[in-house]
Amino acid sequence: MITRKQIPVDQLAVDPMQSRDRSWTNDESDRQLAQSIDDIGLLQDLIVRPQDHRETDDDGNGGNTYTIIAGSRRFHAAMDAGYEVVPCKVFKADDLDAAWTSLHENTDRMELSEQEIAHQLRLIYELVRPESEPRTCPDCGTAVEGEASLYNHYGQTDCSPRPLPHEAADTSDRTPIDPDRERFETTRQAKKYLAHRYLGRTDRGGIKIVSGHLRTAQLPEPVQALFKEPAERTATEQTALQNYSIDTRTTLGSGDGHSGAAREIVSLYETVATDLADGAIDPTDAVLETVGSLQHEEMSEQEFRRSVRDFRQELTADLDASLSVDEQRQRFRETLQTHVADLRSTYEEVEPTRPFKKVDVLGPKTQQHSRWHARAMTVRDTSGHGDLVRQLYHERLESLAAEEGWE
Repeated sequence: MITRKQIPVDQLAVDPMQSRDRSWTNDESDRQLAQSIDDIGLLQDLIVRPQDHRETDDDGNGGNTYTIIAGSRRFHAAMDAGYEVVPCKVFKADDLDAAWTSLHENTDRMELSEQEIAHQLRLIYELVRPESEPRTCPDCGTAVEGEASLYNHYGQTDCSPRPLPHEAADTSDRTPIDPDRERFETTRQAKKYLAHRYLGRTDRGGIKIVSGHLRTAQLPEPVQALFKEPAERTATEQTALQNYSIDTRTTLGSGDGHSGAAREIVSLYETVATDLADGAIDPTDAVLETVGSLQHEEMSEQEFRRSVRDFRQELTADLDASLSVDEQRQRFRETLQTHVADLRSTYEEVEPTRPFKKVDVLGPKTQQHSRWHARAMTVRDTSGHGDLVRQLYHERLESLAAEEGWE
């Protein structure tokens, strides 16, 4: 049930289940919002719930303190504009409902960074995931050894997992799982549920997107800061990025779950943590040093993620477990230096005309070809792309004619 009422600001607090990482930083954008509210008013209600989840009367008696599920930034802006009472929609919700409401409301408004989406999905996942590995089949009681063993058992017997809430009731004789009152039996079910609620899909691609967000949310805070909006970063995070020469005006990732940059950063972190010997190089330092070294202001997100992926693959291609810690550390430095040198030669001072627009996203090699093309146009003093292509074509034909003895 949702009711609308005016609530004093001193009865409101930010809900721990809301998705915004830092709702108010008092930066220029925040001040502009406060000025807008002061000029034209608060046009959109905050979404709140009673803090103690008890029923309240129309005067707010009973549970007279509310937490903000969605609209925390507007709340701070309204207070900055001098509001003492703000319009709210009171939503009677438990933690799971509050978390979903905050995520959907903010993503609909396109206000969340990739890090914030990852954090919120992780919070919801922790509310619904199984608390331990399955030890028996929920259908027949047969002993199993973890989730993989359970699904192997499902494949060999007539047993099956309980259906998810969105699945048709007639798909199973068993009662669907209710995530409002119980946890899912397996992590696979929990991720499928998240994919359905967040993306409206349960295919492999949707589950992969959700899994990527969950992995991003497990990164250390300095690495997660790469995916935050600049204004959302703490002073400590800003300093950490600056120490590695990372441009703090930029944000990695798209925020929509399709960010290849996030996937590659996670993969690099996990590779360093698992494939290199303990003490060779700290995974957090490795990620930040790589980003600071490979990031270039002219790079697209596609080019950046490809550079990180190529570096990671070359780093592990010839990695030998017999190498000492010092040798592995040296391998990391040398491989990174090689990639940095390659990028410098790719992004030379000659500005590309990008004649190959349809294939220009293929990566640094194509970028380099574009720059060679621009240099050739300058040296030959041609009037345009077509003239240069005709010159090169005729020169190549004459060269072939000479080689083959054509008349």
